[in-house]
Amino acid sequence: MAAMSSIASQYAARRSAQCEATIKLMARVSAKKAAGKRASSRPVSATTRRERVESKEGAIVSAAYDMFATRGFAKSTMSDIASAAGVAEGTVYLYFNNKEALAGGVIARFYDQLTESAQSGVSNSKTTEEKLEFLAYHHLKSAIEGRRILELLLSIDRHIESRAGGPVYEMNKRYVAIFDSVVRDGVWRGDIDEGYSPWVLRDIFYGGLEYAMRTIEITGRKREVRNFSRQLVRLVMASAAAPDKTKPSEAEQRIERLADRLEGAAARIEGALPISFEGGAAKK
Repeated sequence: MAAMSSIASQYAARRSAQCEATIKLMARVSAKKAAGKRASSRPVSATTRRERVESKEGAIVSAAYDMFATRGFAKSTMSDIASAAGVAEGTVYLYFNNKEALAGGVIARFYDQLTESAQSGVSNSKTTEEKLEFLAYHHLKSAIEGRRILELLLSIDRHIESRAGGPVYEMNKRYVAIFDSVVRDGVWRGDIDEGYSPWVLRDIFYGGLEYAMRTIEITGRKREVRNFSRQLVRLVMASAAAPDKTKPSEAEQRIERLADRLEGAAARIEGALPISFEGGAAKK
């Protein structure tokens, strides 16, 4: 299997070059077809050609996305993907060197959609709890529905997730940054204790969701997605809640109890000593 650096990164790095190469090819074909026609024929603009190239590339990625999601990576062929996209098989190879490179494009699209919808949902939520509950439900639902797309990572490279700085790492980083921003906003609002690091809460949050996804897949309890999301967020919020500043802290309460004990001891000592006052002076 090719490494992911030659997959998703190849997809991102070579995309522009491939578009340009395809545009030049289309331009040569167009020039040949235009030979013999009147000189006044209107040429196709570069912008229009680029739009066609990008549209065709989008159609290929969409067809691959659907096919990988239904058949899986191993059972999907470049020929079938080309047919579903309405292009020749050779055209697919103008955009992607191989099936692994195409899988990289599919993974990139999955993360783009996942991140954009997460940001949109958070923006439309009001409270910290509502934002976290949306993120939990959105992640769990998307992971279950896109299970076969996520499995592409293992089909392509079994060690991809351990590579810090790699393309998938960067896509994950951009995605979970939304959670981090919700936590920081929650601290500012006074909903979350500032003593908690965002990455600690993040690992607890998404780690719980990953295990829940496996449990739901095994038991078939897909109706529990919403309920689990709500319970997880309540647990996180209760554990990381900021202290109530209207109530004395634990240290202050200990000092209060100690002061009460000292006052009680002083009162008992004073009560045990017989004291009388004669001529303005205290006598025992």
